[in-house]
Amino acid sequence: MEERTGRKPQLAKVSARKSPLTRLKRLARKADRSVRTVFRFVAVLAALFALAVYWSFGTFSPCGVLREAIRQRSDLVAIFPDGVIDFAFETQFGDMSAKRCFVVLFEGVTWPALSAGQASQQSMQQFAPRKGK
Repeated sequence: MEERTGRKPQLAKVSARKSPLTRLKRLARKADRSVRTVFRFVAVLAALFALAVYWSFGTFSPCGVLREAIRQRSDLVAIFPDGVIDFAFETQFGDMSAKRCFVVLFEGVTWPALSAGQASQQSMQQFAPRKGK
């Protein structure tokens, strides 16, 4: 036998047909919320990355980050002042600029610490006239 609960079966609700403009506005609001969420996520990631860089190197400057990365690789270089590290960088890579420091950082260039004699020899070789031209 069938049990009767006394409830009548419910019919599916039929929603009123919305205009295309109303549907478009609703989709635009949903898309706007999604874009804002993505922007917030990217902003939070950028802030966390900046915080990690500042925590590790103590600066946001790309050349400052490069100096600190060089200091962290070697105990001997850790005692050199910024001027000595900058001189060694300029003798090997040219003038220090933010763009050049970024390139060196992202290429992961490993360069040995040069003695003063080696650095002066390299700087003199750059200015020596080349034969055959």
